[in-house]
Amino acid sequence: DKLRTLLTDAPAANPLPARKTKTGTESPAEIESALAAIRELNAQELEAILGRAALRYGQHGLLENVVARLAALVGERWRAGDLTAAHEHFASAVIRNYLMRNARPYAQNGNSPLVVVATPAGQLHELGAVMAAAAANDLGWQVIYLGTSLPAAEIAGAVLQNRALVVALSLVFPGDDPSMPLELENLRKLLPAETQLVVGGRAAESYAPTLTHLGITHT
Repeated sequence: DKLRTLLTDAPAANPLPARKTKTGTESPAEIESALAAIRELNAQELEAILGRAALRYGQHGLLENVVARLAALVGERWRAGDLTAAHEHFASAVIRNYLMRNARPYAQNGNSPLVVVATPAGQLHELGAVMAAAAANDLGWQVIYLGTSLPAAEIAGAVLQNRALVVALSLVFPGDDPSMPLELENLRKLLPAETQLVVGGRAAESYAPTLTHLGITHT
């Protein structure tokens, strides 16, 4: 009955127009609408756009086609001064709440592998971590999301307490934090040897020598 209601209420299934980005690849039309909602600090409209995109693309498609591109654009425009820090934090909060609220209730029996997701100390931008958590959940992992800017000891404590197999960290900004190599080294030392450490995000490549030296997987 719910599916019939959705089909009845849904607009015609014609493909939505797409726009070209600077790189020449097509960007979903939802992104422009989402950026407008972010400028207006309109949480209800932004959530509605995310909901329509989820119906169109599915949960994993929502992450890849809309949320990831939107996060990149918001970051670029924040750095360019076109959006304020308030806009960036607003977008992060709304997207985080939407994704967490709509996460699939996998692995309630505790048999699925567990991943701890966070950003290390000094990394305050959380959309990358939120997307990693949502993607892992969508693939059937149990997820413990710790949030932003946590010291190595705090992250390691959560891993040990819950016997997580993987730690996923997001590095977005800054990409030149002189304390980050030591923070990553401390975390690697505190984790069991069998615990996999994965680092991604816009700034991950800036720390590639440290990541490679420590045997940390980076994407």
